[in-house]
Amino acid sequence: MNLLVLGINHQSAPLDLRESIAFSSDQIDPALSELRRLALCGEAVILSTCNRTEVITVGDPDGLGALKSWLANHHGIHGDLLEPHFYHFTEAGAARHMMRVACGLDSMVLGEPQILGQVKAAFEQAKAAGAVSTRLHRLFQATFEVAKQVRTETEIGQHLISMPAAAVRLAQNLFTQLSECHCLLIGVGEMIQLSAKQLQNAGVTELTITNRTETKAAALAQATQAKTFPLEQLAAQLDHFDVIISATGAHEPLITAEMIEAALKSRRHAPIFMVDLAVPRDIHPGVGRLRDIYLYSLDDLQNIVSENLDQRRAAAAEAETIIVEAIDRFIRNEKARAGQNLVISYRQQLEAVKNKELERALERLQQGDDPEALLTLLANQITQKIAHSPSVELRRLISEGDDIDLNKARRLLGLEPEEQET
Repeated sequence: MNLLVLGINHQSAPLDLRESIAFSSDQIDPALSELRRLALCGEAVILSTCNRTEVITVGDPDGLGALKSWLANHHGIHGDLLEPHFYHFTEAGAARHMMRVACGLDSMVLGEPQILGQVKAAFEQAKAAGAVSTRLHRLFQATFEVAKQVRTETEIGQHLISMPAAAVRLAQNLFTQLSECHCLLIGVGEMIQLSAKQLQNAGVTELTITNRTETKAAALAQATQAKTFPLEQLAAQLDHFDVIISATGAHEPLITAEMIEAALKSRRHAPIFMVDLAVPRDIHPGVGRLRDIYLYSLDDLQNIVSENLDQRRAAAAEAETIIVEAIDRFIRNEKARAGQNLVISYRQQLEAVKNKELERALERLQQGDDPEALLTLLANQITQKIAHSPSVELRRLISEGDDIDLNKARRLLGLEPEEQET
């Protein structure tokens, strides 16, 4: 039974295809049951996020094709559409892949920490569904240990590498209590959505959104528990905010120096932190020359993010080294377990031979057969039964093998090596 990982992710497939084979949380338990009912695997975990869907199994080494067909059929997709986008890993490769995923080395954002929680949740759900046994349990425990070691011993998650995250960190440097600040987001695009999330993570509760299309602003506000006002009121509302982040598609600046001068006067020159994530710029460059204004452009943040990304890449290299060492330990442990199972199976086989022949001898002893003759017969029968299979294999090695094979066989049987002719 082999470890196998089959999946698609943001590197191998476009968003629409990833969406088509994603599993919602309530779909995973029935899918795990179906996998086992169809005997496609003995153990399984399904990891499904916005960036990847992966099925991690222990099963038949030749079961990859069947697993691909199941995944396509389960979602009603023709297999030919998925085939070019699949990737798969087995045994040591599967273990290495899971460790890289859990450490954030295979993520869209290098080193992002959320994926570890998602991997843990997927494992716990599969365990609760009865789909996990000893092999996957050992794999995921080793994975979690490595992820913890990487987070502890490297700086993989310490350096912010998204524009909104860098912006919020800069705001925290200016305002010691960012959670008490009133924050304005202008726009509704991806950058603004990420900014809203970062601000909420920082404890901000006074969040307001404005956008040219009010319905879009209202939708984002509902999702983020924010307030809204029409974009036409922007100039009149600016003085209410300590933090302003803008990212729209406007062709001309939405905020001018004159607008900010008026806002500062109304605020009695309490500072305003401003971030312009738009191209073309939403905030006129002249705003940055005003006293009590802290304005950061896309270029400013890009410099910070680029430097941080270099630091994360260096940390990622350290993480890869930790994973290589962990894989070596994992494979050694797996081989040791397999070897121990082999020893146990061999001893059980010998015990079965002994018990069967002993039972026959005792029956004949009760029938009055000569004890000395029975002991001799018992010894001969046990010897013949135990020696039969090794003798057959030895004859094959003599005719087909080489000296290395024969020497290994001698060591296995406890025989002295043959003396070389001189």
